[in-house]
Amino acid sequence: MRIFLDTSVLSDLDLSKVSELVLQRYVKGDQFFICSVSHFQIEWGYSLSGISPKKYKDFLNGFRIDVAPLTKLDAEEAARMNPADSDLLDALIAACVKRYDGVLWTADRDFRKFLPKSKVQFF
Repeated sequence: MRIFLDTSVLSDLDLSKVSELVLQRYVKGDQFFICSVSHFQIEWGYSLSGISPKKYKDFLNGFRIDVAPLTKLDAEEAARMNPADSDLLDALIAACVKRYDGVLWTADRDFRKFLPKSKVQFF
């Protein structure tokens, strides 16, 4: 299974909890990804707060988590979702998850606007 991790589950405080769950699934052969939009949001947050992103980068490297790029198709799919201004980034993330036929782990219930219930797992 391809599992995408949303920004909302990757705070510095939640990394240890998420790491345990990722490890359980990683051992079973699941693949993990972060959409480039989520990666940007996380890096931007660390930059604004002046905190080192070392824990986050170690997490990515330790589980070989790939950052999935956005493509032209993702942009077109996100536009077809007709998101509100406040949901533009969520629509881009959802389009990326959809292209990979993945499941999104998130704490953000707004993703149900863009992905089927079976493709969103809440934390």
